[in-house]
Amino acid sequence: MVSSLAAQLAQAASINVEFLSSRSDAKLNTVSYLFSSREAADHDLDAILALAQNGLAQLCAVESVLSEIPRHLFSDSSRNTDRTLLPPDELAQLNKDLAMALRLISPYLLQSSAAKIVEWLVRRFRCA
Repeated sequence: MVSSLAAQLAQAASINVEFLSSRSDAKLNTVSYLFSSREAADHDLDAILALAQNGLAQLCAVESVLSEIPRHLFSDSSRNTDRTLLPPDELAQLNKDLAMALRLISPYLLQSSAAKIVEWLVRRFRCA
């Protein structure tokens, strides 16, 4: 019975948990929009989220249309969002929200504030 439960738990676990939480291989394989792979490995999700929140605040101060970007993408709880574990309806909504955010910031991609946002979206949600 215990092995059955263990098998069920293992099956339910995200196939990406190690990728999302481990930093052991990050020193070699971290992909980043802002940083070299070596520099990117030195920045954890909390640091990247803080950069993104700051970048979003800077852009919103200049362009009010950017206030339409879904704020939940930059909330503290978004650090724990694993898209591989989301039910299909929540995943579809997340994809719509990510598409909206990317569409809204696309005219500003040459600004460092937008680059910080892209770094978060790519690193946390693996959107491209």
